[in-house]
Amino acid sequence: LDEAVVLDTRTELAFGSAHVPGAQSIWLGGLAGFAGWYLPYDTPLLLVGRSDDVSEEVRRLLRIGYDDVAGYLSGGMLTWHTAGKASGRIPTYTVQDVCARLDKGHELAILDVRSDRELESGGIIPGAHHLHVTQIPERLEDVPRTGGTLHVFCGSGLRSMVAASHLA
Repeated sequence: LDEAVVLDTRTELAFGSAHVPGAQSIWLGGLAGFAGWYLPYDTPLLLVGRSDDVSEEVRRLLRIGYDDVAGYLSGGMLTWHTAGKASGRIPTYTVQDVCARLDKGHELAILDVRSDRELESGGIIPGAHHLHVTQIPERLEDVPRTGGTLHVFCGSGLRSMVAASHLA
C-alpha cells in the first residue's frame, strides 16, 4: 500500500513525540472538522490510533465519506519501535517558552493558524504570518519559508500539529 495515507489520531503530544514518518496528524475529535481539508477521498487510509480498537476512528471516517480504511498499526507506535522502524518527531513548545525567546530578542518564524475571530479576541503575535489551518493545503506557497524552524501556533496545540504534520 505505497499509495496509502497514514492517519494518526493520537493526541498532538503523542504524535509530536514519535510518529510514522510522513503521517498526517488529526486527533480523533478533529476528524469531522479537518479530514476533508487534509485527506484525499480516493486514497486508502492506514490508521495509527489511540489503541488497537480503532472502531471509533473508522466510524467517524465512514460518516464523512472515507470508506477505504485499509488497516491500522496493531500495537501502535510500540510495535513500530519494537520492529526497529525509524520514527518522525515534531518538537512542541509552550507559549511561555516561545514568549521568553521572543522577549530575549530571538527572531522566530511563526505561522499562526488561528481563525480571524481568535486573532481579534486573543491578540496578534507581532511578526507572525497568519494563515488559517484549513487554508494550508491549498496555499502552501503562502507558508513562510525559513532556513530553520517554523513555529506553528494555535490556541491549544491540536490544530497546529495538524498543520505541522502536513507541512513536514
